[in-house]
Amino acid sequence: MRAVLIVNPRSDNEFVMRARAAVDSGIDDPAALADHLRAWYPDVLVRPRELSSEPSVIWYVYRDGRWTPDRGEQGG
Repeated sequence: MRAVLIVNPRSDNEFVMRARAAVDSGIDDPAALADHLRAWYPDVLVRPRELSSEPSVIWYVYRDGRWTPDRGEQGG
């Protein structure tokens, strides 16, 4: 089953495109996706969502190794 990606920040179109293209090309492991993206984004972090009753595979993909606000969002 191909992973659904929750990409952050979603406003970075190039980052979103690279992450989705990598999964579309067959990368099926969070560590492999992180290794692939690290060539462009050295701080990238990919974490699987691990809910036991989840019917799909979901990975969180953080460009900066942590949640980053999208352009236009204000931090608190």
